[in-house]
Amino acid sequence: MTRHEFIFTDKFPHRLYRHIMFWLVYYLFFLLTYFHPFLEKTTFAKWVMDEVVESLCHVSCQILFCYTLLYLLWPKLLNRKKYLAFCTGLILLFLIINGIYYIQHSTIFKSLHAYAGMPFMKQNLFTWFGLIAILSYVPISSGVAVAIKILKQFYNKQKENQQLTTENAKAELQLLKAQIHPHFLFNTLNNIYAFTLNRSMQAPELVTNLSNTLKYMISDCDADLVFLSQELNMINDYINLEKVRYGNRLIMQIEISGETKDKNIAPLLMIPFVENSFKHGTSKMLKGPWIKLFIQTDENVLHFSLINNKPAKENISGKKGIGLNNVKKRLELLYPQNHLLTIESTAHTFTVNMQIPLQKIEKDVIV
Repeated sequence: MTRHEFIFTDKFPHRLYRHIMFWLVYYLFFLLTYFHPFLEKTTFAKWVMDEVVESLCHVSCQILFCYTLLYLLWPKLLNRKKYLAFCTGLILLFLIINGIYYIQHSTIFKSLHAYAGMPFMKQNLFTWFGLIAILSYVPISSGVAVAIKILKQFYNKQKENQQLTTENAKAELQLLKAQIHPHFLFNTLNNIYAFTLNRSMQAPELVTNLSNTLKYMISDCDADLVFLSQELNMINDYINLEKVRYGNRLIMQIEISGETKDKNIAPLLMIPFVENSFKHGTSKMLKGPWIKLFIQTDENVLHFSLINNKPAKENISGKKGIGLNNVKKRLELLYPQNHLLTIESTAHTFTVNMQIPLQKIEKDVIV
């Protein structure tokens, strides 16, 4: 049993151990502070026995008051905003505890004092001494217990909110990731459709490349992290799909440097930018389309830079940039305040620079 389980879990018997420990510690504290000034009237052993038993009686009253308050009055009345009923119940509980204390005092305490030969002060049912004793002891134990319960509820609420936020973020990430699949598929099928219309011999090859790419996107990308090398292979396959369409008309410059084999990355963060460079840049250029892609891994950081030319009136940062907005949201969820993304659109070029953290692949991790 860990310390966290002992403090916060509601599972049995951990919860029972926690309550026993609390009251045991409190009882020892009460015993050390509960002092009878009659030691010279009896033996030390009898005096200690009187102290132990009377302290146990006092603490038993406090336990009864505390649990009635925490598990009856609080949840049934206070939490339901029945304030008048709660105050009435609290007063009645004080009176009941005072009655129990009176019975203990007139029976157990009287017998102990007689056995030990110590003086005994008889009390009526309602005396200032008895009420002061109850009003001084009970609020201490119940106040500490209530404070612990409130702090525990606050901690559990914060934990639930954190878990809810995490689950919502995961759900949103899965939704955003899923949105990339049809977006990518729609664009690529348009390209293949153009080849089939012309009865191109390259159409079967394009279908095969698309099949491999979709297999990666549908199966492997379900993981939170994938091999960086796999992600780069998928991007390369997509670029090959597009290059067939343009032939020698497209000037494509790709530079990948740094170690890529021992790194993990969140999937599908780079492909939307590459896709947009073709869809909104190269495909709109009547002559001289070009794309420059630079990817570098430096320690545990990926540097991604993509530049392409575009028509002067084309603006891919608006409604057409569905994939770009998707990546922005994913980056905010995956790497809050731990990534860099700058997008610059000029009259003739569109530039994307991105930096994101990488994770090293553990030897026993299987993706």
